[in-house]
Amino acid sequence: MIKSKLSPAYRFLKQQETQTKPQVGISACLCGDKVRYDGRSKGRPELISALEKQLKLQKICPEVAIGMGVPRAPIQLIKDTGKIEARGVENPANDVTVELKDYASNLIKTYSLSNAGTPFLCGFIFKARSPSCGVGSTPLYKENSVEGVGNGIFSHQIQQQLPWLPISEEEDLLQPEQRCHFVLQTQLVQLFFNVVITTASEQGVMTFHRTIADIRQELSGTAQAHLDQLANQPPAGTPFDYLTRLIRALKKMPSLPAQ
Repeated sequence: MIKSKLSPAYRFLKQQETQTKPQVGISACLCGDKVRYDGRSKGRPELISALEKQLKLQKICPEVAIGMGVPRAPIQLIKDTGKIEARGVENPANDVTVELKDYASNLIKTYSLSNAGTPFLCGFIFKARSPSCGVGSTPLYKENSVEGVGNGIFSHQIQQQLPWLPISEEEDLLQPEQRCHFVLQTQLVQLFFNVVITTASEQGVMTFHRTIADIRQELSGTAQAHLDQLANQPPAGTPFDYLTRLIRALKKMPSLPAQ
């Protein structure tokens, strides 16, 4: 049984509710794997060491997974006629947009509850500024000039299909309080699945909903206000609609002090 190291700030997550570490996808290059286009390492050993204490990390490199070698010709995000595509820097005809989207969809199926014995994903940590993995930080090019920033193709597909999934770039998790806030979200997703989905209980959502009251008791000031509206209303829509609203509310909360 894994004891939560977030206590006492997150006392509402009892030990019996967090028996295993939440499984979180992570860009493999952040773990030190030499999978980048130039074959260099972009590992964050101190960050990975801190995360592994509370999360089970599942390394994923979408570009290697779709058959792009190491080293390989780099790609970039191209914004053209309202569409955003991942194309080769030197050879724009090399379009891997569909492949990256399809890989994201297949990955989601792999780590779904329908696959007995396969742990589901409770979050994802992406490499900043990557054309496949960036989250609101990847340069968008139009006619060889930067026209803003956006999401990598792979990460965008994950966000579209799993709007409730806690996500973060590695640079947003460098401080202990930021990591604690992210871990909190992944633990709640794990608890949600354990209570609502795997038990298939009609009262599962209401049972889980009552944890929000516990969350609010642990918070104060502006952080508590972010959950007030959600906590004081009965769950509406599908269970995943409810989970999406909860995670979005938590993302708006200020990061809490690390314990």
